Amino acid sequence: MLTALVLLPFWTSLMARTFAWVVLLQDTGVVNGLLAAVGLGPTRLLGTTAGVSIAMAQVMLPFMVLPVYAAMRGIDRRLVDAAMGLGARPINAFLRVYLPLSLRGVAAGATLVMVLSLGFYVTPSLVGSPQQSMLAQLISVQVNQLLDFGAAGALAVTLLVVTLVLVAGVQRLTRTGGAPAALVGGTAS
Repeated sequence: MLTALVLLPFWTSLMARTFAWVVLLQDTGVVNGLLAAVGLGPTRLLGTTAGVSIAMAQVMLPFMVLPVYAAMRGIDRRLVDAAMGLGARPINAFLRVYLPLSLRGVAAGATLVMVLSLGFYVTPSLVGSPQQSMLAQLISVQVNQLLDFGAAGALAVTLLVVTLVLVAGVQRLTRTGGAPAALVGGTAS
């Protein structure tokens, strides 16, 4: 049931979801109505970084949840039970056994979301404002309105280099030589 809820955004087009967020976040929208009902008053969300973050989080949620879910499903629950059987409290068993084993899924999801967000164009352009544009929007303005292909190329190469450096950094951080020695019964050297 929860997986179906996470996959629900994939069943509608990105443009329809973005226009729905425009309607929800406007000054007379449902979100402002709910904020006013709980006493937070009307807040300007459309055309702000907060509004773009809310809309992009909803769009990117499945790209983060699915790799984390896949990594968590692959973890043997008996490892946590074994840690608790050896005297660890549940929170310590989670932090020292389960969380480290799920970090590869977290890293995969975070990398996927980061790479997709760097090139995001539709949602920030409709929900956000020109004063707070993302790099993909700046490249589009350089090419389509200013006809400054050199600046657009420099921005695109910078985006590519930053993306490659971040992906290489995540890959280096998540690379291990196999299972930790404590998990397979060996000794740490």
